[in-house]
Amino acid sequence: MKRLLWQVLKYARKNPDQVNRSVRSASDYVKRRTGGKYNRHLDKVTRTAEQYLGHSNRHSGHDTRMDRRRRPY
Repeated sequence: MKRLLWQVLKYARKNPDQVNRSVRSASDYVKRRTGGKYNRHLDKVTRTAEQYLGHSNRHSGHDTRMDRRRRPY
């Protein structure tokens, strides 16, 4: 399971725009299906993901949060 998480984070770091679009799309889908019941929670998740990916994307160098020695779990 840890390996899968590492692969997902690695992919997200390499493709932040695509991941942001996918997160927004998934959030919109859940909002439609739940009738807006969880909008506040979905907005927070979407914002957090965009901030993380935006932060990772801003650095042209190495991002220590994604370092194999310092895994995020």
